[in-house]
Amino acid sequence: MYKMADTSWMQGSFGLSFHWTTGTMCQNGEHLPYDEAVRRFDVQKLADALSSVDAKHCIFTLTHAKQYLAFPNKVLENLLPGRTTKRDLIGEIIEELASRDIRFIAYYNHSCNMGDDPEWERVSGYSGGKNGGLDKFARNILDIVSFTAERYGKGLSAWWFDSGYSIDPKGPRQTINCDMQDWQFPWEELNMAAKRGNKECAVTFSAGVGRSHLYSTWQDYYAGETVELDQAFAPKELEMQDHRWITVDNRMWVYNEHSLPPEFATLRFPAKDFIDFKHKHQAEGRMVTFNVNIDQLANVNPRLIEIKG
Repeated sequence: MYKMADTSWMQGSFGLSFHWTTGTMCQNGEHLPYDEAVRRFDVQKLADALSSVDAKHCIFTLTHAKQYLAFPNKVLENLLPGRTTKRDLIGEIIEELASRDIRFIAYYNHSCNMGDDPEWERVSGYSGGKNGGLDKFARNILDIVSFTAERYGKGLSAWWFDSGYSIDPKGPRQTINCDMQDWQFPWEELNMAAKRGNKECAVTFSAGVGRSHLYSTWQDYYAGETVELDQAFAPKELEMQDHRWITVDNRMWVYNEHSLPPEFATLRFPAKDFIDFKHKHQAEGRMVTFNVNIDQLANVNPRLIEIKG
């Protein structure tokens, strides 16, 4: 019987998330090389944005469409040299947020989604399918996550794992682009890997926007991803901590070439509607997270302040 992590701190917690990825741009439309962007990232700006709205947690992307990590990770570096950085940006963020009593939640994506990163799909083993590398792929993901979990220990309060629909056909959505056959991703092992540095670290596996499907009962809270204020999904499979995570300014979540530099997007709905959404779900015991656009240098959408309340 799986013993869930203590998620009592999530009840009613409000926080922000930032999709800071290899595709993120500067406000002037410039796109810096990843290593330079990591070196120039202003941790204080990020932390100040969180403090400005009294956030108690932060979901921050470790990696997204392409498998790069903004900290030393020997597993990924051995697989693809140049995909990690000397600066431990993630460690610095965790430390600064901890000094302000803001919990850090690590967003992780395996980056095998419809050819976003073909070099990684090949090297990781994903593109080879069941007969050519999926066991290797799973081991590589587990090793990257284990290394990260051990490195940051109790600095990681939770993990939010994305894109289960690209590695497991059982859910309501499927975007698998390799010959998977009857292979199954080892979700239980991923849960254990994520807890290597903190046994009370909470874990969730996302099945997509508005989905309550569970890929495994070995998880501690619902992913809760939504793009609408009235998204109709009510998790029923197990009693666990619920979460609502919505993007407030850009339906695409990331400030990239599809956005409109140098202007950040306006709020998708009236500020009052977001504030009411926040209060409603907090009152019902859910954790609430607003995704806000951020540029490569850690400038945050100033419209953030409109949703304080």
